[in-house]
Amino acid sequence: MQKTELTLEELTRLIVNTKRSEGKSPQTIAWYRDGIGLYDAWLASQKIESTLANFTLDLVRAYMVDLQGRKRYEGHASVPTQSEALSDHSINSYLRVLRAFSNWLCSEGYTSQHVLARIKLPRTTEKVQDILHQDEIVSIVRSLNPRTEIGARDQAIFLLLLDSGMRRAELCRLRVQDVNLDEGYAIVRGKGKKERPVRLGSRTVKAVQFYILHWRKPARPTIDTVFLTCQGVTREVGAFAPEPGEPLKPEAVGLMIKRIGRAAGVPRLHPHLLRHTFACLYLLQHRDPFALKSLLGHTTLAMTNHYCAAVQQMQIVRSDAVSVVDAIEAPALSINRRGRPPTKPKARE
Repeated sequence: MQKTELTLEELTRLIVNTKRSEGKSPQTIAWYRDGIGLYDAWLASQKIESTLANFTLDLVRAYMVDLQGRKRYEGHASVPTQSEALSDHSINSYLRVLRAFSNWLCSEGYTSQHVLARIKLPRTTEKVQDILHQDEIVSIVRSLNPRTEIGARDQAIFLLLLDSGMRRAELCRLRVQDVNLDEGYAIVRGKGKKERPVRLGSRTVKAVQFYILHWRKPARPTIDTVFLTCQGVTREVGAFAPEPGEPLKPEAVGLMIKRIGRAAGVPRLHPHLLRHTFACLYLLQHRDPFALKSLLGHTTLAMTNHYCAAVQQMQIVRSDAVSVVDAIEAPALSINRRGRPPTKPKARE
């Protein structure tokens, strides 16, 4: 069999096994599998044979044009199609995975050259970074009752994510021996099996300590993760109700954060919003992007710089900033009730 006759499905299995052997995270592996699978499905919809011979620059460009005309969740198995167009960030991600796939094919000898080396990814919209406001944080914390198992766990998780900026997968990997509550820090195991210390404030330490001492009940003595499933929670992983005392999964943390957000009147709450909030508030207080890079577990400053730009935008509209117009002390700028500047009184004859 010629290499060009290999199907994309076969090649997907090969790259997934390669990335798994390299110790890549489940999220990274799913990114490759799902991204290549979308292109595979597009070829099938165009009645084009899904083989390596049809992984070409021209076809990928045609696929990109098709993506730009799609609606959000179009073709999704369980979510209805939305009225808005597929975001440019999603399109960019779908094409980045194909470019990474192309690079892997070349390095492994399946192609003689990097097929997508000349492809240009579409520009993405630079959005103003959304973060939680202080009153929203207070509302969420007050909505959680630490006198119950679920409330104590959820409050500890919320404060820990907000205070450290760790990812939800990192939180689920956190072990009891990784948390030094007396010294106020935790050792986080991030992407690429890299460990980093994060500092914890006194309120977070108190909440985590209270949960561990009074409510943490592992189903087996060998379970050493800090956060566990709770008794009475009917849906924490998809549609399934897990047994209490089992290690908490990242999917469960996502559902939990959204649940407490709805209950507190903050429906936009999601796990990564806590990471965004931590990063922006840290920069506003300390103005040290290099320290933030280490705290977030970023390999380079590229992602950290997004938060630096977001903080600059936030400072422009900060509440204590003085308006340019308000700073001008001139009677001529005062406006009367009719919306006209006041006229000078006529001199008496």
